[in-house]
Amino acid sequence: LVLDWKQSGGTLLVGGDSRIICVWDAHMETQVLDLETNCESPVTSITSDQGSSSTFIIGFADGLVKIFDCRLEEEDAIVRSYHDHHSWVQNVKYHPRISGQFLSGSLAGKVRLWDLRGSDTVIQAWDLHHTGLSAFDVHSQTGVFAT
Repeated sequence: LVLDWKQSGGTLLVGGDSRIICVWDAHMETQVLDLETNCESPVTSITSDQGSSSTFIIGFADGLVKIFDCRLEEEDAIVRSYHDHHSWVQNVKYHPRISGQFLSGSLAGKVRLWDLRGSDTVIQAWDLHHTGLSAFDVHSQTGVFAT
């Protein structure tokens, strides 16, 4: 089970070893949306930005990273896919200081910086741990990440 709690909107995003992301309204305690991941691999990480945006990012066990937008119809909710990782995505996080950017880290030891507004190519890449990476996180207020 992988989840993300968005306090500002009262939204809970839930995924895992399933092909569906469940979107819950935590205030009403009801499930409001089921989104197909269109991926055979399980969800390994979920993050939503802390602003008013309806977008969120999902990492998968096969290395895919997808951007979803809850405002769109279910069949159009996946707005972008990134294919640079080739192993389990350990975590995805929005960049805390630069709007429209996010970072992802994979078990292969690779960390990537992406821009949501640009192409599907990596802005910056770090190959940090050639023997693998077991944890990845981004500081919530500064442009620093830890592995």
